[in-house]
Amino acid sequence: MNLSNTQLQTIEQNHLGHFAYLPKNLGFDVHEMNGVTIINCGLKTSMFNIVYGAPNDTASGIDQIKRSYKGQPFAWWIPPSAHNPNTTKVLAENGFIIETIEHAMFCDLNNVESFEQKTDLLITQVTSKLMLADFISVLEPYDPHISTFYGLMDDELLHANEKLVVGYAYGKPVSIGILFVSVDSAGIFSLVTSEDFQGKGYGTDMMVFLMKIAKDYGCHSITLSASSDSGYRIYERLGFSKLGEFECFEYKGDST
Repeated sequence: MNLSNTQLQTIEQNHLGHFAYLPKNLGFDVHEMNGVTIINCGLKTSMFNIVYGAPNDTASGIDQIKRSYKGQPFAWWIPPSAHNPNTTKVLAENGFIIETIEHAMFCDLNNVESFEQKTDLLITQVTSKLMLADFISVLEPYDPHISTFYGLMDDELLHANEKLVVGYAYGKPVSIGILFVSVDSAGIFSLVTSEDFQGKGYGTDMMVFLMKIAKDYGCHSITLSASSDSGYRIYERLGFSKLGEFECFEYKGDST
């Protein structure tokens, strides 16, 4: 396996690891079916109900997996190594829409020399229920089930592999991010800045902070998936390289 393939494998492992870690530790249904990973949190949202991978038997596999969610909405992520035009075609024929295509990106932390912040954003890891409420307040406008899901986290989980991070400006929580820490690599997820505070450099500072603590935890590399071209360019300047694309499909549920 060449270097770029190894790096892509790391990206995909972090991606799936992040998706499955909290649901599994919160007691939700996480299992394998027909060559893919099924994550069913029992919530009516594609943010936490997730299928990851490409099925071994495309047509019947997709139908079987769809039925397993019993009409709930869910997202279906196809990693770069599993791209297949036939899978895309059959998903579309079964009521799925393409929600997003994201850049799969990798950064060797050994090559990053500076983790300097450019703003006065006060960034800290979430270690208490009070700070967890601040984290939720930034993310909740995007999905009404955010509070239900993250509110289940106890103190032990707040100090485990999924690191929640919140940034404060003018005494308010305005930016958040998640760092999933694996053995010697980490993945960045859910990088969000409140709408009224965007364009001030807070998102970039949050990125730099997450990269720094990943290195502090002993990680040699860090990965992410970028959904926008503007974000993609910022990440390139921070040392990330694009190695492929994730496809994310969404099934809206039987009631919509």
